[in-house]
Parts: sequence; C-alpha cells; structure tokens
Amino acid sequence: MKALLVLVLLAGTAQAQSKHPSKKDDYWADKQGAHDPLRKIDRKKLVGKKPAEVVSIWNSWTHEWAAIEQKAKTLPQALVDRLLRCHFTNEPTEMDSRLASVLLGAARHFKSRRINIVSGYRAPKYNLMLRKKGRNVAKDSEHTKGHAVDFWLPRVDVKDLYDWAMAHQIGGVGFYADSGFVHVDTGKKRTWNGE
Repeated sequence: MKALLVLVLLAGTAQAQSKHPSKKDDYWADKQGAHDPLRKIDRKKLVGKKPAEVVSIWNSWTHEWAAIEQKAKTLPQALVDRLLRCHFTNEPTEMDSRLASVLLGAARHFKSRRINIVSGYRAPKYNLMLRKKGRNVAKDSEHTKGHAVDFWLPRVDVKDLYDWAMAHQIGGVGFYADSGFVHVDTGKKRTWNGE
C-alpha cells in the first residue's frame, strides 16, 4: 500500500492561497501531479482496519504538519521540497532526498511520533542577511544548496540524536546542544559543535 500522506496548513494559508492563486501554487500542483495525494487509495479497503502508525513532521517556522506512515522509507519529493522550503522567502528548492530518509530513520530508531524541523533550505539572500547580523552560519552553507536539515525529536536527548546521526553519517553532522537540535547534511563528512 502506498504511504499515507497528509499535509495540514495552519493559520488560514490554504484559504489565502485559494483566493489568490500564484505561480507557486501551480508549482505544487504540478509537482504532486494531482491535488489529492490520496486519490489512488481504495478507501473501501481501509474501512474497519486499524489505521497505520504515523510520524508527524512539524515545521516550526511555517507551522505546517505532514503525517506519513511510520514504516515509510522516504517522503514524496514534492512534500520534502515544500516542508523544507526557506521560511524567510517562502522559496522552495529541490532538497536532497536522502535527508527525508535520515529524518524518518531517526524517528523509527527512537520510536518518536514527531519530527520537529528547525531549518531546511535557506535562500542565499537570507543566509547572507543572517551572516551580516552576526549569526553563526556558514558562507557556503549546505542549507543554501538544499542539502541540509536541522531537527530534533521530542523526549530524545540531543546528544543521543547526535550519536545516532554520527553512526548513520551521510555527510556533515552538527551538534547544537544549547539550541537543542542536530544538523545533518549531504556534503562532505565532517562534524562540529555549534551554539
């Protein structure tokens, strides 16, 4: 069975978009291929069956949720691109699909029902603005390439999450103990401690 997928937009964004369609709305519809991601599921086969266990993914900046079956190995690319878009410019980019596997793998390992996204794609102009404000962001950040995600799991110590990410390292892994999250990217293998 295809992975169950639900995307919930909060704070009236769905209504605002339907009143004023934009090219970005067309982008999401084209990427999904249809407006209803559940259209191919035979709903009659689901009646009377226990619902699938799901993992909720929460973007703390855009206040969007996505729910995906816990046993899923990855996420649909359009969903990853949308959920991890730059919150400052609202611009998407094509995110490295391996990041979704890392997120879901961590949730499965720690038996977490929720993944909290701190940062995904960061538009270059937003990255530059952060640097000018003295924030500790890399000039050539993997975030600006769609190759990085910062996240944390509820009730999971950030050190334990960092250790797990290091054991499954696909690129860079940053440990941000004070901020309470882990950075994972698909660049060259390296590690560091942040603030």
